[in-house]
Order: sequence, then structure tokens, then C-alpha cells
Amino acid sequence: MKVIVGMSGGVDSSIAAYLLKKAGYDVIGAYFEMIDTKNGFENAKRVSDVLGIPLIKVDIRKEFEREVIEDFVRHYKMGLTPNPCVMCNEKIKFGIAFEKAKEVTGNALFSTGHYAILKKNGRVRLKKAFDKTKDQSYMLWRLKRSQLANSLFPLGRLTKKEVFEIAKDIGLPVPKSESQDVCFINGKLSEFLKKYIKEKEGEIILTNGKVIGTHRGVWFYTVGQRSGLGISFGEPLYVVRTDVKSNRIIVGRREECFFKFAELTDTNFIERWDGKETELTGKVRYKAKEKRCVLKKGNGKIIAEFAEKQFAITAGQSLVFYRGDYVFGGGIIKRAY
Repeated sequence: MKVIVGMSGGVDSSIAAYLLKKAGYDVIGAYFEMIDTKNGFENAKRVSDVLGIPLIKVDIRKEFEREVIEDFVRHYKMGLTPNPCVMCNEKIKFGIAFEKAKEVTGNALFSTGHYAILKKNGRVRLKKAFDKTKDQSYMLWRLKRSQLANSLFPLGRLTKKEVFEIAKDIGLPVPKSESQDVCFINGKLSEFLKKYIKEKEGEIILTNGKVIGTHRGVWFYTVGQRSGLGISFGEPLYVVRTDVKSNRIIVGRREECFFKFAELTDTNFIERWDGKETELTGKVRYKAKEKRCVLKKGNGKIIAEFAEKQFAITAGQSLVFYRGDYVFGGGIIKRAY
């Protein structure tokens, strides 16, 4: 069976390719050129040579610019805080890039170095990785069942330590640290956004309406933010919400940043849901802990109600639902209240 492995030159995708070859798959490495990077392809080529597999380069810079970077900026202009990695997985890696790679290799399965588990007994299900500290199922919630059906995640049952040990055993370099940054942003987010969005002075107000300072544009701030506000006050203040229309930032005490409800848009459900009220757990951001909630539909809206208020539920972020260890589905947060 032929399988295309998206290879960055990093340890995770490298070991994914190694394990699949060891399991008897006909492995073809694919380096997806999404942005101009130094030595990216060369690093992936060195790995492919060690593994003894072919490597192709797939140029998707234009598509990545359109589907991820432009979408990222557009959402910030709307006062939202998007998650570009989630969008990239659905639209680019498991979408456009995979299809372009198949034009070269022919029909094949697709694999990445994501830490997640797939179950395909009768129906496709996405499960958390064995190593819960590295689980990346949150980042995959937008994948359609058809995309998951053609995918393989060989690292899902391994720990990061085990992956590093395999890399050492086969002579691949092990990084001292891992980057958690957005791949197309070098430096501060605010500096990146300034290239696309002009600064525009506006008011910073308390939740009671009192003006206490000015800011340089609502697009550069997000709910729950404390640092970088440039105001002096008797107690710590946090961004409670932003108002794009009035170009105002509303700030308050930390306890005012907790919300019980999230209205969702652009949903995708991997598990079957008939729209009836159902009890699940939900994560309001990648590093957040899962919390009990109820998913329900009514008056044309899909709402998540948490058992306890959650800190900084932020419009534009992904809210991902779980039933036990399985990804139930998710949606983009439209508003919190």
C-alpha cells in the first residue's frame, strides 16, 4: 500500500515515515513548501536519504497564502482570534497539498507526525493520543470523515520519549527544544499584523464605561490579555471583550473574563450528532483543560453551556468537544457570554 508522508525534516514526521516503512508500506516523502524557509527541503532530503525513501517537493505557497495567511489576517480585522494551524490541517495539508502530491505519486494514503489515533472499524473515529501531554487531536477536529479515512497517524500510541529514542537508534538528530510558534510569523504577532493592518487609536474603557486610556487598534488585542495594555491602574486589568465597530477595548478584573456559554459557527462533527442536547467535555483552546459542558441546538444556533464558567472564551478560537477519549467535533467560537 502506497502512503505519502508529509515531511518537514522534523523528528515527528521523520519517525512516522520510518515506522510506516518498517510496517511494509510503500512510503513516499512529500515536502510541502508553504512559505520560503531556509534549508527546509534540504533537511527533509537528508532524512529521506537516511530512511531510503523518495522525496518530492510540492509547492503550495500561493494556496497557503490565500487559504491560511490571508484568512488569518481577515479574521483579525474582524476582531477575532483565529487558529491558523487548525485551518491549515483541513485546507492545506490534508487537502490541497495531499491532492497535489497524488498528482505526482498516484493514489495513496496520507500520513503526518501528529499525535492522535484513528479507529476505522466500520466507521472512522478520531481518538486522543496515548501520550496525553502531546495529544494533537484538538488540531484535527476540522478534518472530514473522508479525509480521516485516507489518513494514518503512526505516532498515536507512542510517547515523545519513545519517538526520540527511535530517532537516536536510527541516527536522526533529536532537537533540544520544540517550536510552538505559528510557522509564518517570525517575531511578535503584533509586528506581523502591522504589515497588513494599520494602527488606529481608540479608547480603553472599564466595564462600567469609564475611559481610562487609549490603544492602537482593537485588532492587536485579545480576550484575557493582561500585558501590553499600556495603562496604569490600582489592580491588574484584563481584556474582557473588544468592539471592532467602535474601536474600543473593554477591560476589567480577571473574574470578568469568565464565561459560561459559547455560540458556535462553522461546525464539523466527526461523531454522529442528531442535534439533541448531549453531555460532553470541551476545550476552548489547545492548551486548555477539558471541562464538562452541554452541546445543544435551538433557534438556528449551536450553543455550548459549560458546567462552570471558563476563562477567556475567545471569538475565532476553536471549541473542540470530546466524548471520553474520542473527538466528537467542534466549531469556531462566534461569541461568548
